Amino acid sequence: MTEAILIIFAAGLIYYVATRLAPKGLLFKLRQEEENIKKTIKEKLDIEDKDKENELLNKGQEYLNAGKLAEAEASFIKALQIDPKEAKAYHFLGMIYLRQQEYKGAIEALLKATQLDILNDTAFNNLGLAYFNQKKYQPAVEAFEKSIQLNDKIAHRYVNLGLAYQGLKEWEKAAISFENAAKIHENVENLTLLAKNYNHLKDDKLLRKTLERLLEIDPKNNWAKRTLSALND
Repeated sequence: MTEAILIIFAAGLIYYVATRLAPKGLLFKLRQEEENIKKTIKEKLDIEDKDKENELLNKGQEYLNAGKLAEAEASFIKALQIDPKEAKAYHFLGMIYLRQQEYKGAIEALLKATQLDILNDTAFNNLGLAYFNQKKYQPAVEAFEKSIQLNDKIAHRYVNLGLAYQGLKEWEKAAISFENAAKIHENVENLTLLAKNYNHLKDDKLLRKTLERLLEIDPKNNWAKRTLSALND
């Protein structure tokens, strides 16, 4: 009995020394090795998950480009199940919902995309389009302006901004936006929007100037000719 007690006491003493007095002993090394194995396994699983996520994103883009929206949506949702903070997946989902005219879902997805990636100018532009199509013009203006702050070289973003300002009946700001669009790309569409905006403002001087610019690139434009003729009468 006494011998058994001594053995138990000795075992307890060894455990105490190993865990309390000798942290660099065998038990410590075993625990370190266990932690290293767990870390290695986690890293391997993380790499496998990332590879799978990228595969799903690429496949989703292929489906999206092919117009297979249901398949694309499924791929992006699976990617988000792996990484719920994947901004690209939210952006692509927003694009899908825009095409499907599901603007509420588009806003939700694109808001998440822009929160996760604050430098994605295209996502902000698409968010503006989703708001615009719901006639939520003020948040549309804010989204378009953010998109332009990040990339001010794309004409149609100024057009989008101008149309949103028109929705707010802020015609002077709309005119500035359409002018910026025409500076980047002086085409029939942009100049027509600008001319009609000046017509609404009853600014005959700037309307005439814009119509003359329009007729220089589209001499057979009947609307421009009629409107200019009426100004000269």
